[in-house]
Amino acid sequence: MNIFGPPVATHDSNKIVVVILGLLAAGAVYFAWLAGQSSGDAAGVVFCLVIALLFGFWAVWAWKRRVVLHPEGLSYSSLFGEKQMRWDNLTQFYYQATKRSVNFIPIGTYYNFRLVDADGQKIRMGTGLSNGADLAQKLLELTQVPLLRRLATQFDSGADVDCGPIRINRQNGIVVKKLFGKRQLAWSEVQSYAIQRGHFYIWRTGEKRTTGPAISSVPNAFALLGLLNIIFKR
Repeated sequence: MNIFGPPVATHDSNKIVVVILGLLAAGAVYFAWLAGQSSGDAAGVVFCLVIALLFGFWAVWAWKRRVVLHPEGLSYSSLFGEKQMRWDNLTQFYYQATKRSVNFIPIGTYYNFRLVDADGQKIRMGTGLSNGADLAQKLLELTQVPLLRRLATQFDSGADVDCGPIRINRQNGIVVKKLFGKRQLAWSEVQSYAIQRGHFYIWRTGEKRTTGPAISSVPNAFALLGLLNIIFKR
């Protein structure tokens, strides 16, 4: 049952991915047939058929995926059913964009997203859906305002704004968790901050180089960036 109004965008399965998986399943069946005809190797036939079933199931799963975006939220359907999530109930949005290349030749960018709402419902999606770049852009646009509002309310109340490896507090400043230990900065010590090359960097005054967590591990990374913009404009 759809609880939302007219859709903003619809992203179905990537047909190329489905076709490739289907061809791999068919190829495994062919190799099973060859194994049975040439040597009568029962173990080889069974192995190839298992591989064919796995690729076939993967192809069906990929084919059944669909994401429909609405101004109020999203609907996500797959082989296992349908989930719906409202933007105003969203608490965490994880964003990952990975550029892939073969022999230094770019072959595309792969996107993965994970959304968690206040009821604990989780939705994972990205790879295998059509028009990944457009989906990424629309998700950022639709989630930014409600997430920024949620983070700003937490910040103004004096509570910690917990974004995984980055935590900010109105009184205490910023804490960045590292592999070993943590890095704490008072507001007066912050020189600049930015999302660059897939990482969230925060520079201390006078610092030229620093490390930062990957934004794929920072829930609500872009809303956090917007909140920092508001804080420093104040």
